[in-house]
Amino acid sequence: MIQKNNYEEKKKEVLELNEKFQEIIEKNNIKKKVTQIQRPINGLDNQIENIKKDKFVLMIAGEAKSGKSTFINAYLGEDILPMDVKQCTSSIIKIKYGEEFSLLAKYAGGRKEQIKGKEDIAKFLKDNAALNDDYRDIPVPTINNEILVKYKGKISEKVVEDLIKGVKQDNIYNLPEEEYNKKVRKYIEENKNKWQNIITKMVISYPFKTKSLENIEIIDSPGVNAAGHVGDVSENYIEKANAIMFLKAITGQALESTSFKKFLDKRSVERNKGTLFLILTRAVNENDENLRILKEEAKRQYGSKVSEGQIVAVDSKVQMFVNKISEYETYDDIEEYLDELEEKKQFEDFMNPPRRMRREKSSYIEYLKEKSRFKDINEAIEKFARKAQYYALDETVKGISNICKRIEDSAKYDIRLYENKITKDPTEFAVQINEIKTKINEINIKIGRKVEEVKEKYISFNPKGIIEIKAQEKISELIKEIESLNAKNDDSINELEKISFRKIEDQKEFQKIMQEDIVKECNETLVLLSDESKIPYSILKPNFTEEDFENIKNETKKEANEEKSYETGVTFKKTHFYSEYSRSKHFKILKENILEKMEEIQKEVMNNLIDFANNIGSEYVKELIKNADEQKQKLNELQEEKAKIEEIKEKIEELNHIIQEITLFGNKVENLGKEIEQHVQ
Repeated sequence: MIQKNNYEEKKKEVLELNEKFQEIIEKNNIKKKVTQIQRPINGLDNQIENIKKDKFVLMIAGEAKSGKSTFINAYLGEDILPMDVKQCTSSIIKIKYGEEFSLLAKYAGGRKEQIKGKEDIAKFLKDNAALNDDYRDIPVPTINNEILVKYKGKISEKVVEDLIKGVKQDNIYNLPEEEYNKKVRKYIEENKNKWQNIITKMVISYPFKTKSLENIEIIDSPGVNAAGHVGDVSENYIEKANAIMFLKAITGQALESTSFKKFLDKRSVERNKGTLFLILTRAVNENDENLRILKEEAKRQYGSKVSEGQIVAVDSKVQMFVNKISEYETYDDIEEYLDELEEKKQFEDFMNPPRRMRREKSSYIEYLKEKSRFKDINEAIEKFARKAQYYALDETVKGISNICKRIEDSAKYDIRLYENKITKDPTEFAVQINEIKTKINEINIKIGRKVEEVKEKYISFNPKGIIEIKAQEKISELIKEIESLNAKNDDSINELEKISFRKIEDQKEFQKIMQEDIVKECNETLVLLSDESKIPYSILKPNFTEEDFENIKNETKKEANEEKSYETGVTFKKTHFYSEYSRSKHFKILKENILEKMEEIQKEVMNNLIDFANNIGSEYVKELIKNADEQKQKLNELQEEKAKIEEIKEKIEELNHIIQEITLFGNKVENLGKEIEQHVQ
């Protein structure tokens, strides 16, 4: 028997351990960081609530036609689940203690319905929860839960095809494949718009006569299919269960069961093997030797998951019969009931008492109890019950330990992922950021000062800039060259014309060279333009043609006459005046006009070059601003990358802290788990 004080002490320690665990989860925001623990945490919460209330959840699972409902009634000693109704096993049925016999039905569409009284409950089950005879040979529970309810009637052809493949092994009546698939499709088509009316859960409350059953909740789950699948709904309940009884019929099936093996391998079923029972049903027609061999074979096949003492052979129908005839006061009453069964053709061979037991009620009942073998399961359950509360504590502690392991594994995995994202050393970031900031500062200096310095160098007036200096040099060269001409030379005017036009071409070349020099200076001092086509090159073509020269020559010729005089007479001399063309004067006037024109052209060229210098300065400022923006973008990207890496390092630090805290906490869990394990050995 459980030492109560010891159990209460361990119960308190487990509850305190869970409180500390929840604090760690909450404080470190672990549910958000490790999303895959949400479901185990929910299961743990349910276990803790059951421990607080001293509630024990027993899950009844089994293959189709394994007699789960009959077993539950026989085990409870009450006709809670009507035996003449094949209920729709797509529904979970929860049986718990209540002040009165009632049933609460929950529908897929959200509707609820309350029914009270044995007769009304039986009628409700018959009218609403019975499978249609047309579809008893297809896996209706799977179709209801996995297709109709899950997809709420909006079912694609792909979903139907996947279902048909998935339920291929559930053709337990061996229908021809085409007929089987056709029935599945027909059932879906007929019911896809009625999914709201599918009962997904029934809660039966019953005033048990046996006090020890008041804290037990029995979950009757939809049948396990041929591949061991129980559906998501049942799996959630399995996780909450303190113990699981798996029913497997002996008759008509091999003991080796793919479904049971698959069921045992499910993560939700992984637990202390002391909390699993394999119940071999319909044992009445097997003799003791055959049953011993069957149990030995079951131990060989499933012993690694189920304790030997919890592999039990029973016959629920016999026990139900025992429960019924135990109500009669005399053997004559029993005989009368047997006659009634025989008349209804419901009499079975096991009911026939041996000759020596006739007229002996107690002997007859004892004989039938031996046939039902419920004594074995009662002993197994009684033995289990002595440790049941410790099993609950053990499962809870193991649950906490498993979640801790998941958190630790997930944190280590995330750390590896984060570490792979760290591509640079913090020192490298500092160097690069400093380099970019220096570049941005240099660009700002060029924009704020260097551009003006380059412009001033070429277009300044005090002191004179390069453009003006070079322009004056060109004028000086022109003056010097013109002055070298001999006015008396007949070709002087022609030479002046040649020099003028040569100097015009020289001005064009002067502009080109100066523009190239300015660009070169900007490229070297400021920045190399990414698109030199943006440079506003324009060579001013001086407005001076041969016709212009001829006009000037003709105009100045009019002013080139010199007044001359001569005398006549000897005694009375008379001076005569006349005007005569003077080449030297003409040359002088023409030269002055040409120089004036050349200076005017030179001024236009200077202005053009000054405009060029100003405009190109703007283009280089734009380029510098563009470069500054690019560097700023690089700086922002680098700083963002640095911030991300710093954030990653913070996350790694947080995860390392979680691992450290979980590891220390896990040691406490392990120590408490070892203490509790001593009680479930």
